[in-house]
Amino acid sequence: MKLVLVLALALLGAVSARQLHEGTPEQEVPAEQGEEEPGEPEPPCPMESESFRMIVPGQGGHTCRYVFVNNCQPFWTAQRLCARCYHGHLASIHNYATNQRLRCTARARTNRGQVWIGGYTSRWHRCLRSHWIDHSLWNYSNWASGNPSHASQMCVALCTTGGRWRSVNCQARLPFICAY
Repeated sequence: MKLVLVLALALLGAVSARQLHEGTPEQEVPAEQGEEEPGEPEPPCPMESESFRMIVPGQGGHTCRYVFVNNCQPFWTAQRLCARCYHGHLASIHNYATNQRLRCTARARTNRGQVWIGGYTSRWHRCLRSHWIDHSLWNYSNWASGNPSHASQMCVALCTTGGRWRSVNCQARLPFICAY
């Protein structure tokens, strides 16, 4: 029965060839991730004067490393810079303590009221889904009242004053936090 359903979805174009080959559903990746502005070169890596590094000792010997970047970029450009320049990704947040630590540091080290973190939301019919860019489990959230937005796709910004999260248009230019 599952094979028949997968084949029917493939015929409708809802499943990629890779999914058919692997037999597992592919995580949704918004089209904006791979889109480049025509004629616009990829920005250079942020200079040391535009960033602040923070190391957080974690449980079980796991160390978390973050870079706070003041060079404002759209969400997907910020993600590419995290990958290319720091071999990481926009930060995912999985608990209150991490949220507060990142909020306090972002407030002290950036000059903006919001910073990109690695979350985005997407809609599938009427269902709104939240995702982390690093594909980790969405097991914590700290949405501000009225958020997340029910628009087709929005990206997640951490407010540096109260630590709440807001849905923001992914093309907005904000400072960002990379985890590596």
